[in-house]
Amino acid sequence: MTRDAMPFGSPPPDDDEVASLVRDVAESWVMPPVRLDQPAWRERVRSPGARRAAAVRGWLGRLGQAATAAIAFTVVAALFAAAITGPRTGVGSSPSPSTRGTQRVSAGPTASPLPKLLVEGDLPSPSRVLVQVDEGDFATVDLATGVIGPSLTTSPFGSEVRQAQDGTLVCLCLKTGGNVNGSFTNATVSLNRYDRAGTVISRTQVLDVTGAPDPRDGAIFEQPGHAAAGTSFSADGRFAYIGWSTRAHPVWKSGLVVVDLATGSVAQRLGLPDRSDGEGDSRTFADAPRVIGQAGDHVVVSRGGYSWAPAASTNASYLPFADVFTAASSGGTLSGLQPLALGTGCGDDVPVAGALPGGGTWLSCLRAGTFNLTVIRRIASNGSLIGDVTVSSAVADGMTSAVSPDGSAIFIWNPWSMTLTRVDLATGRTTTGQAPPPTATTTNLLTALGRWLAPAVEAKVRLQSGIAVSPDGTRVYALGVRGVDGSGDATAGSSGVLVFDGATAAPVGQWSPTADFVSLAVSPDGAFVYAAGAPGVDAVGSLTNQPASITVFNAADGSARLVAGQLGSGFVTFPATTLP
Repeated sequence: MTRDAMPFGSPPPDDDEVASLVRDVAESWVMPPVRLDQPAWRERVRSPGARRAAAVRGWLGRLGQAATAAIAFTVVAALFAAAITGPRTGVGSSPSPSTRGTQRVSAGPTASPLPKLLVEGDLPSPSRVLVQVDEGDFATVDLATGVIGPSLTTSPFGSEVRQAQDGTLVCLCLKTGGNVNGSFTNATVSLNRYDRAGTVISRTQVLDVTGAPDPRDGAIFEQPGHAAAGTSFSADGRFAYIGWSTRAHPVWKSGLVVVDLATGSVAQRLGLPDRSDGEGDSRTFADAPRVIGQAGDHVVVSRGGYSWAPAASTNASYLPFADVFTAASSGGTLSGLQPLALGTGCGDDVPVAGALPGGGTWLSCLRAGTFNLTVIRRIASNGSLIGDVTVSSAVADGMTSAVSPDGSAIFIWNPWSMTLTRVDLATGRTTTGQAPPPTATTTNLLTALGRWLAPAVEAKVRLQSGIAVSPDGTRVYALGVRGVDGSGDATAGSSGVLVFDGATAAPVGQWSPTADFVSLAVSPDGAFVYAAGAPGVDAVGSLTNQPASITVFNAADGSARLVAGQLGSGFVTFPATTLP
């Protein structure tokens, strides 16, 4: 239906008429021939909560909202040509500010596209920030101009980039190749250095491994990887750890490469115990091991993976696993690698570990099932179990937990229930803070249509990271997610930045969103909080042409110091929760 087809002088159709027309068209609409009915192995094996710590697991993001917009526009473009000619309406009210504390609540959300640059006062410091962009690459954003630079590395997910205080960059750049049966066989990692302008200064290859396809299988449905690699930096920034796994039937071989970042040379190559690639009609994929934390003079290493059976089935049964090891660390050299008995079996994934005050080790273990749980396991220095603390986890991808700067506590954030749990690592005692729920929002017609057409897509939410702690540990900042019906089954935008007391977990403030926030970071002096907004939706989840954005809040009172609102159509997130 077009304006020309309507009788002269006729009013445009109302919402009910448009909805009826849309449903008539949608009944004959067919999805493209892709495997939307078959979830990938990570959806089958791990809940969204368990996947939140795996940065290399793919960009699930809030892509559902952008995809919903594309679907809705495809179906109803002609129908809305006459009916929708002006700004959308129906934007809900902003979240209710907390009555606790004295922090100011910033301006409420708006459906209008954000400006390219709006600065209230002096530029925040830092004003040049590193972000991760679509497909896992990295770029820098100049907040003095509101401009995002070009992609730096052309590397996929799994690479890591760190920015020095002088603006230079170091990349552990991962590349894959040699596709066989739908998955790559080769993985390489190079240590690249960039100047402030993003020009490569040096490039040194530090890993090159190749795995072989399983000789028992051809192109089966699961399409398992034949090799894997993962990268991370040590907490003190002196070393890089590169984990790798390759299939050499009948086993998976794994190891770690330690790189001295000062010299760019390989300091050590360390092998891990082999793991079977499956027996009978069962198959096993062993992911690359990764260093997940430092516990005193030891590092903690986790190697995740999964098994499935029958091997060629399109509806196999899946079983995840996480092998945990410890190794003594001295000057970049690892020795005495051995399994941590109480670590293996702690959860489906073990993404973070650290030292207990007074000695011993703690693990953060993610468990999927009927409920999504985070288990904080405390292990004494003699290897005995001190105890487990179990906390209900968030149904969200990315990171929703953070450790205090002094290592005394871990904070677990649930953005759906707006609940922060603080776990004292020395005693296992928990304290909980509950932020006030957001007010209800009015959903406009186009957003409702998108949810009706593709509700399962929209339900995938990523917060990377959804929580950050101030450098002095006195404040915890977290991103809330609005629930359409209070169940968390779909999203209607952001609840803004919630502020909690770091010692008690009590809520002390709430800053209303300028965009649909998906990532948080804090300045090194704690004076500013940076929030990245998703493209394609506004602050309350209404579908718009809003580009990605960054809003910088004054940590003292929650006022918006800067908004850079035109950062492109792809997602931007912060690779670290404390900026250099």
